[in-house]
Amino acid sequence: MQELHNECSFNKEIVGLLYSNSSKLVFCDAIRVLEERKLLSKYDKELINNILKKDSCSKKFFKKSFVTYLGNGVLYSKDPQSMETIKDQLVFEIGIYSIKNDLETEIAYKNNDQKLFSITLNQKIDKKFDLIKKGRDTYKFYLNKTLILELKENEECNVLEDINFMEQDRNPFNEKDDHPEQEFVDYDLGGIQKKEWVRQFRTAYQIIKEKNPKMYEEIYGFLDAVVPHSYVPKRQLSSSYSRSPGILYLSYTDTDEEQAEAIIHEVHHTIFNIIGGKYPLLNNNASLRYYSAYRPDSRHIRGCFLGLHAFVAVQNFYKNMAKSKKEMIYTEKFFNAYLKNEKMISVIKKYADLTKAGRMLFEDIKAKYQQDTEFFEKAKRKFPEVFRFVLKEVEDHLEKAKKENKILMY
Repeated sequence: MQELHNECSFNKEIVGLLYSNSSKLVFCDAIRVLEERKLLSKYDKELINNILKKDSCSKKFFKKSFVTYLGNGVLYSKDPQSMETIKDQLVFEIGIYSIKNDLETEIAYKNNDQKLFSITLNQKIDKKFDLIKKGRDTYKFYLNKTLILELKENEECNVLEDINFMEQDRNPFNEKDDHPEQEFVDYDLGGIQKKEWVRQFRTAYQIIKEKNPKMYEEIYGFLDAVVPHSYVPKRQLSSSYSRSPGILYLSYTDTDEEQAEAIIHEVHHTIFNIIGGKYPLLNNNASLRYYSAYRPDSRHIRGCFLGLHAFVAVQNFYKNMAKSKKEMIYTEKFFNAYLKNEKMISVIKKYADLTKAGRMLFEDIKAKYQQDTEFFEKAKRKFPEVFRFVLKEVEDHLEKAKKENKILMY
């Protein structure tokens, strides 16, 4: 395992390297398994090698979410047919990506699946074909040398230049490891028009960029796809998964600011999972449960740590919103996050058996938390009634948790 130095912290550059390296490792492991199963043709191998040889293109390639989740799809496949289907999708995406980045002028890819979906183009392909060429700004699909389809990239679903609102979800597994108490919700517009979904995502990213540009820079490189995840009024149902970093399942929200919060929250889960995937963070017994200020139920200590990492970022966001928009709701949300984070820092200090990497990450989180202390003290003096109201809510949550949880440590 790579050695950690005391002066090192988990900044954007270091986590970015962990992200691309973990993606590369998953991809290489998947290719090794496919070779062992003799599922790769000579042509498949040539496409793969061409991507790996082009360093500048390779760096971009390994930040694409499909690389990790299709790679993990191969590694976690339970039957040969499923593995071959995922392999076909992976090789197809490599081919399209190669044409897009001028590594190839044409791809000889035989497709008999009339329900194929291109993640890279974000388009359905409902035709059989055996050859793909790139036109000036289109992708041309041929069958027996006859042009049968011509597609452009799905520009109306570009949230930002490198981030797509996906028209379908091709993630190969409905994961429950990260959210064991919840059912996975598949692609669902929730009755909201697609155009409005895209508008909200674009607006939410713009809010982050304008109100907290430093945070925007920190999170931008860690996602490239957003999947609609239903809509329930007055609720946020966002989620992300450790085996598919770079893709967020986000519900439509009642306000654009809530969507900005959800993006910040879920991308920080992704960052936490990237770090935790490389370095063990805790030595605690995973069966024990601890108080979580963010939830009605108790959680294992990793869940508490994961939540703290995300909610300190949410706290920073609402501090900046309260400073710039001068609306009381943002001060209230800031107080709520700050006071809950205070309790969770106490839980981690008291109960977490942190590794060296865990201690480093905890120090990073505390530093970001403490950045807002001066603003908190000023806001508490300026808005004492709002502060007392939120404080009571937070304390009531703890008392209720003590009564309702049989296994609870605080």
